[in-house]
Amino acid sequence: MKIKKIILIIILTINGLSATTFEQNGVKEGNSRLSIGLYGEKHYTDSAELDIQLDASYGRFLTDNSEVLLKIRDTTDFKYHTYKIDMGYSYYLFKQPTLTPYIGVELGIAGDTGRDSNQIVNEEGFYVGLHKFFTENIALSPELGIEFTDFNSVTESYFNIYLTYFFD
Repeated sequence: MKIKKIILIIILTINGLSATTFEQNGVKEGNSRLSIGLYGEKHYTDSAELDIQLDASYGRFLTDNSEVLLKIRDTTDFKYHTYKIDMGYSYYLFKQPTLTPYIGVELGIAGDTGRDSNQIVNEEGFYVGLHKFFTENIALSPELGIEFTDFNSVTESYFNIYLTYFFD
């Protein structure tokens, strides 16, 4: 329940901070996007800790409503090093001039050094998010998702806030 309130407050704040005197130019066929974000994840396999780290993704729009992307996540606490590489697909719904929600799926690998003897596992996930445009090509993009190992057990849930730049 708290997460829903936080997301609603973020959306309303973002909406109130920007004027709608322009129309986004980012979510359209042939464009690309680069996103850098603050990433928080809740692990379910370890001691249920919350980690904060950085996340980057690159996306390419196949049509006005669909995108393929590559996500790279990396973190270290000087004792353990964790990385993830995911391929994803996003579908955009209900596009508005300055607000564009999306849903998506991702498949990838995750690994760490030091904790699980350099173990690499397959991961799958689902996510929902939205781009709130502040200019024609720059958006703030909150995203909420869940990831599984081998479609079997939930490994983590996450909440990202990306700064996203769209370009031709």
